[in-house]
Amino acid sequence: MPDVVIQAPESFEHSAQIPAGAIRDDPRSVKPWAPVVLDLRYCRFVRPPAALWCLVFGLLNAKWGQKCELLVPEDVGVARYLKTIGLFDLLKQNGVLVDDRDITPTLADQVAVQLQRFQSETDVDRMADEALERLRNAGLGAANMRPVVVETFAELANNAVQHSNSSIGSFGMVQYYEWQAGPRFVCAVADGGIGIRRSLERNPALRSRLYYDWTAVELALQERISGTGDPTRGIGLYGIAQDMRQPGRHLLVHSGFGIVSQNEELETDSRRGSLFPGTLAFASLAT
Repeated sequence: MPDVVIQAPESFEHSAQIPAGAIRDDPRSVKPWAPVVLDLRYCRFVRPPAALWCLVFGLLNAKWGQKCELLVPEDVGVARYLKTIGLFDLLKQNGVLVDDRDITPTLADQVAVQLQRFQSETDVDRMADEALERLRNAGLGAANMRPVVVETFAELANNAVQHSNSSIGSFGMVQYYEWQAGPRFVCAVADGGIGIRRSLERNPALRSRLYYDWTAVELALQERISGTGDPTRGIGLYGIAQDMRQPGRHLLVHSGFGIVSQNEELETDSRRGSLFPGTLAFASLAT
């Protein structure tokens, strides 16, 4: 049976850039009908949200015992970056084939927390403390912004712990990033769980409003919206969304086929995207 090859774009920012037809089945619930190959060979850029999609998609496919392989970028700089953040090692440790021979890490001092699995709020606290200490020790970014990005990471990560029901756990990273638009902090969290729509469906009062995955994501960013129905819950993600409504900040949430983006011009875009099997949350803050 021929492999299913998913070809990543040259500038791979997030999984919404993957053509919808390229992902045949949802690996959370359907065993892949053929070996899956994630082809990053021609990528010149791979941003953290795209790396997390590779991780979650790869691990969910590997869970079925089906062969899954990631082809590393031919661009040495990109390959070294993905090695540095820990993507290749996490995939290999969980049964995904990655030929990363002779690839060495780079700019490790800018990665405050490599991609790590977490499954409890204790894990999140440990990662947050580690991120803040490393950012301080390295003197990266504005001192007043370091706690902000760490608190943002912790809130997004705790949401994943509390609501995702992910069979592969949750994953996150924190990084200082130098790029064309200026220096910034980024944090990213992802899981292979039930997704925002199914989580909110636990609350009967919300079910009639959950038409699509993207409307569910929009709803989750509103105040006091929670699958628990508890009026004291649903504050954290709303607070993050409000905090990110500032120039120089960007928030991306992708769950199932729904993607919502708040860009640096303070505009919000909600749409259908290709499948993220679980939930991704990514925040970028200028420093």
